[in-house]
Formats: sequence, structure tokens, C-alpha cells
Amino acid sequence: MEIAHSVVNQPVKNRKSLTSPKYMTNTRNILTGLLVLAVLALCFIWPIPNDQLPFHRNGLIYPIVAVALGLFFSGITTRQRLDLSKIKFVLIVIWALTFFILINGFFVAPDIKEMVSAWSGQWLRPVLLFCGGLVLLPAIQRTFPSMTAARFFTLVILFFWGVVCVHLLDSLWLYWRDGYIHWGETRIVYNRTRMSFQVNMITGFILAELLARGLLHQRFLRLNTPVLGLMLLSNLLCTALVDTRWGTIGLVGSLFSTFILLSLHSMRRSRVIVTGGILVGLIIVSALLGYASWKTDPRWQNLESDAIAGWNAPFTSYCYNKTDGTVPLNGLGKPMDHSNGCRASFFHQGWQLIAKHPAGIGERKEAFRYVLRRDTQDNRINIPHSHYGLIEFGIQNGVIGIAGWLILLVGCWYIGWREFRRGNMMMGMFLLLFTVGFFCRTMVDHNLKDHYLEQYMLLTGLLVGMCALRPAQIEKQTS
Repeated sequence: MEIAHSVVNQPVKNRKSLTSPKYMTNTRNILTGLLVLAVLALCFIWPIPNDQLPFHRNGLIYPIVAVALGLFFSGITTRQRLDLSKIKFVLIVIWALTFFILINGFFVAPDIKEMVSAWSGQWLRPVLLFCGGLVLLPAIQRTFPSMTAARFFTLVILFFWGVVCVHLLDSLWLYWRDGYIHWGETRIVYNRTRMSFQVNMITGFILAELLARGLLHQRFLRLNTPVLGLMLLSNLLCTALVDTRWGTIGLVGSLFSTFILLSLHSMRRSRVIVTGGILVGLIIVSALLGYASWKTDPRWQNLESDAIAGWNAPFTSYCYNKTDGTVPLNGLGKPMDHSNGCRASFFHQGWQLIAKHPAGIGERKEAFRYVLRRDTQDNRINIPHSHYGLIEFGIQNGVIGIAGWLILLVGCWYIGWREFRRGNMMMGMFLLLFTVGFFCRTMVDHNLKDHYLEQYMLLTGLLVGMCALRPAQIEKQTS
């Protein structure tokens, strides 16, 4: 009888141990440690194609979101760390836009099942990453209070930079093996655009940090200035190697926008010489970047004539039929360059499609090609997208969708500007510049999709959460 009694009571004791304070604390500590490792691993592998990885990126993304939100909501003090009054507008806008995209799709999408699938993968997942990034730091600091915003963000930047470092080492290996530089080739990422996006994102933060140290004597990233300088030089070298024109423009834009922002923040006579010296340095660097791009990329030479020829390029041209389309001639009588002329044509046709379908066609991959084929009844059109993120977003979600996206960006921009002006300068500046930079890139590249949007939403959520973070308090352990 005693043995039977012991066996019956054993599960009850186990259940009590599972809810004991010590067990809960140990579980939270383990989950938080795994969360930090998973976020850093994701930052490193994000731009790498899934077929080159031993597992799908979603195997990290969804657990990160679930664990971050679970840890955040499991403690009252942790929840109180976020000042929701500062970010309420952005939260309302992002979820209103999320449900609008879904509901609008039910009315306009030609294939409801495909629309829901695209909505969940192309939009809902980035939104969940935004929410995960928002609560990430307070969730981590509950277990690791020494993990400050500056330390964690420094780790994130370092792991994002890891792909750039690997690409440079790979380029060096290829040069040693073959005896020449492999311009415009990438092996660790899918294409040059992905590498350029990665480089510009990291470079924007590094430039802002270096200029803040030079102009205002303030720092945020926990890296020495020589280390940041080395990372910046490696990014510039990587930009030259991948040979992307729009990436070069983005770097120059980051340089001057950061400089102007910091200069306006605190202009004093004593800093005129320093400010002027830094401006001269920026002009020299920009001139060198522009010269390098001009010399290594011959497409600049005929940009204007190619763009004019491509503005009204027919759908039978190789802009839309890459298999056997005709090649238009530019004003100089030369074959039109695909990038110069076809981008102009895509820009023209893309906005015409938005005007023709102001409600959009619902979330859908390769919406540009689908609408062109449907409207022209020409299945020979095989160009997948328009190369412009904002145009693709408008074709899918209509004019209201574009307005909602712009309002969301303005809301994030305002949070950054407010914190920048009110003393939380570095985090506010990072958020402000990152928001502006991403928007500018949507005007020249198709980055409102896949890992581009996922990275942006996680980092934006993280920065917004840092801006809304209240000072840490000693959290009482439950007993």
C-alpha cells in the first residue's frame, strides 16, 4: 500500500517542482540565453539563401518572436519597462495596415489562397519581427541586466557585418586562386543587391557613430574608433567589389545626411573648423566613391540616352521579354543598356499600373509580372518585378496601402527625431537615419519583401523599443 501511495503521489510532486520559483528562474535564464544566441545567429545568416543553409531561416525567426514575447509578458516589471505612450501611434498604424492589407486582399485578389499565403509570409512575418524587436531588450535585461542597449546593438551590428567579412575573405581567396578580381560576383549571398543592402545598412550606423564622435564627442557602439574605421573601410571595399551603382549613391547619401543632421544639432563657433574639416573629408570620400563607380561601371556613360529610349519601351522589348525580346536603340544609335533603360520603363509602367488599379490586386509575389500579363494578355512577359519597392507595394495594396506605409515610416521617423532632440540622441539618430535610408532605397530597389523587410522591421522595432525604454529597476524575484 505504501508503494502504491508513493507512485500515485509522484506526478504531483513533479508538477510542483515544475512550478517552483527556482525551476521557473532557471528556465527563463536558459530561454533568454538561447534568445540572444538565436538573434545573433539570425543576423549573420539572414542574407544567405536558404538553400545554402542547413536549416530554413524561419526555424529561427518564429522561435525568436515567440520567446521574446513570452518573456516580455511573463513579468509585470518587464512589461512596465516599455513606455507605450511613446510608441502607441506606431503600433496602431502597423496593425491597422496589417489588417487592411488582408481585408483589402479578400476583395481584390484574384486568388484568395495565394493572397493569404503571401500576406502571412511577406507582411505578417515582418510585423511579428517588429513586435519581437520591440520587446527584445526588456525581455533580455530581465535576466541579463548588464546587457545594455549599447552592448546588445553593438553585437547585432558585428554579426550583421560578419557576411561582409566572409565576402571579402572569399574575394581574396578567388583572387589568389585565379589571379584576377571577380568584380560584381557574390557567392555567400544570392546577388549583388543583397550584399549592397547589407553593406549600406551597416555603413549607415558606423558613419553616424563616427560622425557623432567627431562632431559631438558622443558614442553609443562599444567599439574603438580604429575598429569602426576598419569596418568602414572594409564596407567601402566591398561596395567597390560588388559594383552596384545605387549602393554607391546610398553610401554618399548616408554620409551627407548624417553630417547635416549632426551639424544642425549643435552648431558652435568653436566647432566651425572641425565641422569644415570633416565636410572636406566627406567631399573627398564621396568624390573617390563616385570616381570609382564611374570608372568601373560603364553604364553611367549613356544613362540619359538609355533612360529616354527606355521610358516607352514596348512590351516586346527585352525589358519585359528576357528570352527573345528586341533590344531598343538609344539616341546615340547604340543598343540600350538594360539597367539604364529598363528601369526607366519599369518606373513608368509601374506607376501607370497603380493609377489603373488604385485598390491594388492583393498581396502576391511577382505582382508586376502578373498584372502586365493579365492586362496585355501576353504571357511572353517574364520580368518578375519592377525593381522598385514602393511601386510593388502599391500594385499589391493600392494607394491606401502606400499611404499607410508612408504614415508608418513618418511615425518611426518622428520617434527618432523626438528622442534625438530630447537627449536620447544616438538611438534617436540611428532610428531616424535608418528609416530615411530604407525609404530612399525603396525608390530604387525592390526591398519591401523577404529578408530585406524582415531585417528592417526587426531593427526598427529594436530601435523603437530602445527609444521607449524606461530606466531599469531591480525586479523582485517571485517566491
